[in-house]
Amino acid sequence: MKLVAIPAFTDNYIWMLHDKTRALVVDPGDSKPVLNALRRENLQLEAILVTHHHADHVGGIHALRALTEAKVYGPLGEPIPLPYDRVRGQDKIHVLGMTIYILDVPGHTAGHVAYYLEQ
Repeated sequence: MKLVAIPAFTDNYIWMLHDKTRALVVDPGDSKPVLNALRRENLQLEAILVTHHHADHVGGIHALRALTEAKVYGPLGEPIPLPYDRVRGQDKIHVLGMTIYILDVPGHTAGHVAYYLEQ
C-alpha cells in the first residue's frame, strides 16, 4: 500500500491510499486534485472515508461518486451528502482487502470519527 498526500485548497491535504490499482481517499473536499491523482496513477477509486461534515472535507463527494461509483463511509451523527454508509466507533469496514476500524473522536465536531488500520 502506498499513502499519498494530495495537496488541496491553499493549506490542506486529501489523503489517498492505494495498492497500485485501487484507491481510497479521506475527506475529499475538492474532487479535482483527487481525479488528477487517480488519472496520473491509473487508479480506480473504490471508497471515500469521511471524518466529519465540514465543506472542506465533503465538497468533492458528489463529483467523485458520480465519476467513480466509489462507496462513501461517514460518521453516523454527521450530515454527510447522501447516500453513504453510516459508521461509528467499534464498527469496522473492509476496503481494498483491509479491515479498517472506526473510532469515535468527538471534539472538532460532535460526530467526528477516525479510521484506523492495523499493520
